[in-house]
Amino acid sequence: MKKIADLHSYLLSLDVFAAEQLNSEVDDLTITPAYYPDGANVVVCEQSYTAMFFIERYAHAKVSTDVLFAHISRWLMENDTGSTAPLPFTVIVDVLDHKTANLEFGIRFNENITAVADVNGTLLINGVKYALT
Repeated sequence: MKKIADLHSYLLSLDVFAAEQLNSEVDDLTITPAYYPDGANVVVCEQSYTAMFFIERYAHAKVSTDVLFAHISRWLMENDTGSTAPLPFTVIVDVLDHKTANLEFGIRFNENITAVADVNGTLLINGVKYALT
């Protein structure tokens, strides 16, 4: 679940809210066993999940939500290369007052878990030892 961690870090790097205002969690995780080549690696399973993000007391009067959503969209275009096209995401906005709002949004991600043949690996597949990459 690298993408949720990477997007979480990216959102914090924007420096438009404090770290304690941002929470993220994985929802609706589905694991699909697999075994097929991916370059020098093999895919051992596929995972699909919704990355949920919660931003409390977002100061939309200071930094427009349009700016925030543009940054998120740009990040998705550059980093969600596992999708054939960027998927839309829905945002729930709970306006607290004319300056702040709570934001909640979920983004569906698909990621492969891959391994490489390694004599010291701990994952045994068809008699061959693999290490996760």
